[in-house]
Amino acid sequence: MEQVTFNTEVSISDIIALLSFISIIVGGIFALKKWNINQKLKRAEYIKTLFDEIRSNPKIVFYLFEYDSIWYNEKFHGSKDLESNIDYTLSYFSYICYLRNNNIITKSDFNNFRYQLERILNNQQFKNYIYNLYHFSKRVNQPISFVELFKYAKNNGYFDKDFWDNNSNKYPHFLNF
Repeated sequence: MEQVTFNTEVSISDIIALLSFISIIVGGIFALKKWNINQKLKRAEYIKTLFDEIRSNPKIVFYLFEYDSIWYNEKFHGSKDLESNIDYTLSYFSYICYLRNNNIITKSDFNNFRYQLERILNNQQFKNYIYNLYHFSKRVNQPISFVELFKYAKNNGYFDKDFWDNNSNKYPHFLNF
């Protein structure tokens, strides 16, 4: 029977190779940690930019939702500035919903916009407007405007059963559907 022997000698080059390997691993961990911190800072800066836009862009008329202003009436469609600003505002918040739905921003980031979304989605003027857009888009077989905001509202129960009835007396009918 053959006897197996092990050589337990460790050379200087073996020690240097081991230390090099360990330093590469440690360096990689530090680089990954630094990259992760930079990504968080970039995301935080992006969220700040989104907030700053809400506060400073005159086309975003969040205050109309905030203070329950009455803006959706028979004069709304074709009113140019008002309709344009409302659409811009809703598009902006639809974009934020898009960012969340596509995991571009985290749930925690998205929660920073929950107050504004709640105010918009619970606003009766918004519901009246989106009701008309929804039924009109169905009639012309086109996707609804503000699709991501609409999906978020639908998935989270912001619309009552009357919303889905195109003959409902609860909502005004300002579009031809």
